[in-house]
Amino acid sequence: MKRKPGTHILVEMYGCDEKKLDDILFIKKVFRKAIKESGLKSLKSMFHKFNPQGVTGFALLASSHLSIHTWPEYKALFLDIFACDERRKAVKAMEVFLKEFKPKKSRKRILSRGYIHQK
Repeated sequence: MKRKPGTHILVEMYGCDEKKLDDILFIKKVFRKAIKESGLKSLKSMFHKFNPQGVTGFALLASSHLSIHTWPEYKALFLDIFACDERRKAVKAMEVFLKEFKPKKSRKRILSRGYIHQK
């Protein structure tokens, strides 16, 4: 059985507004916007606000997952998008995060993750 490959995007963002990085409500809003605008489907999500700062969030997608970890003290966030769906959907989700967090510097890696089936 042949399946289409997934797209795995890893993004590091630096020089972000530390208030946004520590605002769990803002982060939830960006998740909803990224999922809606990309056409991905969320099944469930969970977020945690750390004390004194930082947020980790996760969305279980029908096609895989989306996660974020923020470090306001370093003005940095790390984003992971994996979708076994159309590549453009994962890329669009990434673009929403970049637009909303406006990093001064970012590093992106976009990987194709395939499936090998042996009989």
